Amino acid sequence: MGTYVVTGGTKGIGEQCVRFLREQNHEVINIDIDGGDITADLGTKPGREKAILSVYAQCPAGLDGLVSNAGIAGLPQFLPSYVLSVNYFGAVKLMEGLYPLLRRKKGNCAVTVSGSIIYFKRGKYTMDNLLVNCDDENRICRFADTLDNKTVGNTMYVSTKLALVRWVRRNAPSWAAHGVNLNAVAPGAVETTIMGDTKSTKPDAVLMALPMPTVYSGETMMAPRDIGHALAFMVLPGAKGISGALLYCDGGTETLLYPDKIY
Repeated sequence: MGTYVVTGGTKGIGEQCVRFLREQNHEVINIDIDGGDITADLGTKPGREKAILSVYAQCPAGLDGLVSNAGIAGLPQFLPSYVLSVNYFGAVKLMEGLYPLLRRKKGNCAVTVSGSIIYFKRGKYTMDNLLVNCDDENRICRFADTLDNKTVGNTMYVSTKLALVRWVRRNAPSWAAHGVNLNAVAPGAVETTIMGDTKSTKPDAVLMALPMPTVYSGETMMAPRDIGHALAFMVLPGAKGISGALLYCDGGTETLLYPDKIY
């Protein structure tokens, strides 16, 4: 059986991913800010360093897979810089830091992005270009915090997810050349804490914003297990032929909105 790392595995999508892998008798290490096997805040440099060093100590022979799932919503209580640091820099620095362990066992890596990237319209505060083309976290975050977080919160969130997809596409070829497949999974509307109380307050609005054909006649949101199982598959050996892909796990939203798009 294999050894896997999942970030943000205490609840929601990550929890379901951890559960699925453990049900297959794999060893799974959950890195989370709360309740993880390794407790660390990936939105901070010390937290990332702690997480990476801990995994190296526990898995010197290497990793069979990494699911970089941890993320937060662009809510008013979070500074724009923290959204960027958790969602983008936290994910990228951890994947880069654990890449040598993945190479040792030719493991797979998958990162959770967001289905909202399909309908998001870029504006003057969209920062995916800056994130993927400038690696200066401190400078970018200082700039982000000059913005009104109540206005740009969701823009910061989607910016990080757009940037992650571009980062995956840019790095997948070189990773694959060393036996490590790198992919992204884009969930639709999922019933998790990141959605807040949206389902209980305005479910019809969610359905209209994110139409999902597979759940039209039932729930307005997908279940965390629907995404967790997909993420787990992407890091298991059966997905070895997939590299540099963006998998929309959104109940059909992307194909409904863009039926003629093939790339």
